[in-house]
Amino acid sequence: MTQQIDPVKLKAAAEHLEWVCQQYPNDEKVQGLYRGLLPMIEDAKAGRVLVPIADRYDIPFRWAVSSEGLYDEYKKPDISRSYVDFAIEMEGGLTDDDKEINAIIENIKKAAQERSES
Repeated sequence: MTQQIDPVKLKAAAEHLEWVCQQYPNDEKVQGLYRGLLPMIEDAKAGRVLVPIADRYDIPFRWAVSSEGLYDEYKKPDISRSYVDFAIEMEGGLTDDDKEINAIIENIKKAAQERSES
């Protein structure tokens, strides 16, 4: 199945990422991320993104956020989570396989937590 952009979800993710970045106005690292993503954020908010990004590394800062963890310290609000949510929507949202894998992972976490509580 070919992924398609959901303009409503993409706009919401873009607005949320923008808001999160604005919560760190004096942090140059966060503001650099924001400035680098701003053209994509603006396009997403304006409904100009019509096709999903084919290569996830075409989204700026992907390596820094996902692999290097450079924004992991920013949790309240969470830069990494809002970036990932935005990137997922830029890629056309989660596939059915992604959703199935996420459900499996959640079930494993839940079972592990229940075992540790017993």
